[in-house]
Amino acid sequence: MSADRRHHDSYTPGTGLPLGVPTGSDSETAYSQVSGEFSQSREPNTSAAPLAEVPSESTSVRIGHRMLESLDRSLSDRDRDVLRLVAEHRFLTTHQVQAFRFQTHNSEASGARVARRVLARLQRDGMLEPLGRPVGGFRGGSAATIWRLTSAGSRLVYGDDKRRRPGRPTERFLKHSLAIADVHVLLNQHKRIETIEDIAVQVEPASWRTYQGPAGERRWLQPDLYAEIMTTDFLDRHFIEVDLGTESLPTLIKKCQQYEDYRRSGVEQARSGSFPLVVWLFVDHRRAQKLEAAVRRSSKLTDAMYRYAIPDTLTEVLAGGAA
Repeated sequence: MSADRRHHDSYTPGTGLPLGVPTGSDSETAYSQVSGEFSQSREPNTSAAPLAEVPSESTSVRIGHRMLESLDRSLSDRDRDVLRLVAEHRFLTTHQVQAFRFQTHNSEASGARVARRVLARLQRDGMLEPLGRPVGGFRGGSAATIWRLTSAGSRLVYGDDKRRRPGRPTERFLKHSLAIADVHVLLNQHKRIETIEDIAVQVEPASWRTYQGPAGERRWLQPDLYAEIMTTDFLDRHFIEVDLGTESLPTLIKKCQQYEDYRRSGVEQARSGSFPLVVWLFVDHRRAQKLEAAVRRSSKLTDAMYRYAIPDTLTEVLAGGAA
């Protein structure tokens, strides 16, 4: 497994993942998909309980309907993109917002300045607000500021759709959300690779799938991300799970069993013709080794469905250069 070659122990969620240059792969291995001819899983699919959140400590000013309409008319397309991205991920650092939307400037420093200026204006206008302080362990500086929508920002993004904006999150929930956003940023950066034509990404809950269990009950599969990587010759599809070391090995195995059950339902294959690979991203390569070994030992799980990566190897794994 490629994760054995390096040990990445300095990853901080929200600061980005390294974009490596994928190794060359022949046409039989690169961007291959799971065929569906695998052994069956008989374990039940149960979703993990959501992480708790503590009440918000927001001090944002109430914005009336007329003022919101006026602010809406003043927003640029880039402003709307920033708000949509923060809404999609719940929380984003300044660094992540810059990586998503401010990469076409003459220099990185210029892009960083413009990003900070736009975020400050959206904060001034009552659309965004920073968390009161970075949550345990995040690097200092303005790039580490963590943003979320205000109530007015949520109303502007969702309109009449009454969505509850997130309260102040637990440290565990926040780190996981920022790590998922880091993967999304990395996937967008893959567009720089000459052989890749396009990337399509869904983050939760857009990445979730629903299907029927054996008794006709409704079940949910809840990937952290779903990604399609399109090249001239291939369409590579992945479900991506981000593990920061907070879950037990049995919990990870249970999630693998959920993927087996979903594959058995045939819903994904009927829609897309094949079943995506499941990529596990770990911070610690030892956890990757443990899950890989457990999957191989299990008679109920299909080893060919899964790939394992750490931050330094994720690009290579997604390109099919490691297994």
